[in-house]
Amino acid sequence: MSPLHVALAAVLAAVVYLVLRPSGSARSPRVRARPRRLPWVHSTIRVTRDAWHNWSGELHCKPARLYCDDARGPWRSPRTLEDLQRIVRDARTLAAPIRMFGSSHSWARLAPCPDGFMVDNRMIGSEGDHFRATIEPDADGTGARATAPPGMTSREFEKWLWDMGYTLSSSAVEDCFTLGGMAATATHGAGLDVSTVSDLVVGMTFVDGLGAVRRWSRETATADELAAIQCGLGCLGLVYDITFAVEARVEVVHTARTVPYDSLFADTDEARAALRELHETHDSIEFFWWPFRFSGLPLVSPPEINPGVWILAVERKLAADVRPRGALRTFLHMQVLDIAAMVSCGLMMSALRPFPRMAFVLPWVTCLTNLWVGARSGRWRMPYYEAQHFVNATGVEFVRAIAAEWSVPFERRADPNARDGYERVRQSFATLHDLIVDQFNAHPLTDPSAAPVILSVEMRTLAASSALMSPGYQPEARRRAVHYAAPELVTVAGHPAWGAFVRRANLAMTAHPSVFGREVRCHIAKPFHSLPHPDFPDGNMADYCRAQYVAAGTWERFHAVRRAVDPDGVFLNDYLRGWFKDQPAADVAPEEERLDRVA
Repeated sequence: MSPLHVALAAVLAAVVYLVLRPSGSARSPRVRARPRRLPWVHSTIRVTRDAWHNWSGELHCKPARLYCDDARGPWRSPRTLEDLQRIVRDARTLAAPIRMFGSSHSWARLAPCPDGFMVDNRMIGSEGDHFRATIEPDADGTGARATAPPGMTSREFEKWLWDMGYTLSSSAVEDCFTLGGMAATATHGAGLDVSTVSDLVVGMTFVDGLGAVRRWSRETATADELAAIQCGLGCLGLVYDITFAVEARVEVVHTARTVPYDSLFADTDEARAALRELHETHDSIEFFWWPFRFSGLPLVSPPEINPGVWILAVERKLAADVRPRGALRTFLHMQVLDIAAMVSCGLMMSALRPFPRMAFVLPWVTCLTNLWVGARSGRWRMPYYEAQHFVNATGVEFVRAIAAEWSVPFERRADPNARDGYERVRQSFATLHDLIVDQFNAHPLTDPSAAPVILSVEMRTLAASSALMSPGYQPEARRRAVHYAAPELVTVAGHPAWGAFVRRANLAMTAHPSVFGREVRCHIAKPFHSLPHPDFPDGNMADYCRAQYVAAGTWERFHAVRRAVDPDGVFLNDYLRGWFKDQPAADVAPEEERLDRVA
C-alpha cells in the first residue's frame, strides 16, 4: 500500500470516528464558547471593523460603537454583568441608544442602530473557553429549569440539554438562532400543544436602562413583568442569562413525505377531513411547498407548478418497526446533503443577484430542491431536538432569503366546516398557494412576476401564547381554545417581483376578516411596517399591527413594564421608536420608509 493510500485511509478513519464517536458533552457537561464560523459551526454574522450586516445582507449599518470581537475594533464582545453595566453607563453619558444582536437572522429592523451602540451577545456568560449553563431539577412540582447565556445557539443549548437528560418543548426549524434572539421575537416551531420559545421563559437576568441589574423569575416578577420579558424585542435591557422551562428528553418518530397538494388543501370535504386528521393524529405538523418542479428532464424542461407538498410529522408515540436515524445517516442528511444543496443553490442565486432581469432563471435552480426532498424523505426514530431542526443552518447561511409570515387564529375544537376552525388552516395555506399559481399562469416564464416566490410556502400550527408582544398572544381564558396557523412566504432576497407580490399577499391575509378573522398579526422578526393596509392609509401595517396589540389589551401593559425599566428609551432604535410612537411620527416617517423599503 502506498503512503498516499495510507494517508487517505487515515483521513477516512478520522472522519468516521468524529461522526460516530460518543458525545463529549456527556463526559463534560459544558458548552464550548468560541467564534462560530463556516462550514461546521452553526452561527455566522457579517461584520467588519465598523459595520454590521444581517445574514441575508438586506440590513446593514455603521454604529457609533460595535461591541464585537469579530469586528476587530476597539470594543470587545461583552462577557460579564460588569461589561453590560459599563456599556449602559457609556451610552447614557453619550445619549446613545443600544441594540443587541446575535446570529442576526431577523429580517425586521430590530437590530440596526446607526447612531448608537450595537452589542454582540454571543460571548456573554462565557468563562474562559466555556459558557456557564445550569440545570435545576424539578423539586417542588413546578418543573425542571435550565439557565443559559443569551448568545448560545439553539443547537448548542439543545444538544447540551439532551446530554443532561432534558429537552425544550419548542424550538425553531433552523438551529443557528441565539437563545436571546429566539426569546425576544417569539420564535416558534410546530405543535398544537406547543407555543413559542418565549413561552418557555420563566426567568431572566438583565441590565436595565439605568444600569441596574435585575433578576426576574416566575416567583419574583409580576405577571406582566414575566409576560413582557418573555418577548421583549430587546427593549427591556441587556440580557445576561435566560431561564427556560424544560422537560425530560424523549425520542420521537419523525416522518418526512410528499403528498398531493389537493389531498389536504383542495376546497373539498375530503381534504378538510384529511387535514384535520393529520393534525389530530400527530404531535406536530409542518408543511413545505416548493412552488416549481421540472416538467420533464431536469435542467432541460421548463418549470411547472409542483403538485406535491412536503410534510414533516412528529409523533411522540414510538413504533416498534421504526429504526433510529443513525449517526452516519444524520451526518449525510445534515452535513453532506444540506450543505451541498444549499451552498450550490445559494451560490447560483448570488451570481444572479446583480442581474434582476435574469430572475426568470431562478425557478430552474430551485426545481433541484425536489431532488433534495427525495433524499431527505423517510421515517426514523430520533431525539426530539433533532426532529425540531430538519435543516442544517450552515447551509441556510448561503441562501440569502427574505420572508413574510402571519399568525392566523383558529379554534381546534370547532366544527370541521366552521370558518374559525381547521378551515382557516386550509385557507391560510391555500390562499398563498393560489396567489403564486395565479402569478405563474398570468405571466410568461421570462417575466420575473411569474415566479415571485421561488423558495417555499411554509406553514406550522401551534398553541396560543402568554407573551404580551407575541403575535400569538391570547388571554388566559382563551389560551386553551385558540391555536394558530403560521403561514409563511420565503423567496430570494432582492427578487424584483417580491415587493408587489408581498403587498398583495399581505392584503389577502389581513384585509379579509370574514375569512381569517380580525386577529391576524405579523411575525415581528419579518419586515412588514411599510406594507399598505386599506384601513390604515397613513400609518400602513405599523398602525395595523399596533392596533392589534391595543385591541388584545397587551400594548399598554407591555409599555408600562418597558417604561419602568428603561424610562429614557436607551434600548430603542428608530424603527422601534416609530412603531411605539416614542417620538412624533413626522420625525420618523422618512426613516421608516427608508428602513422598510426592502419589504
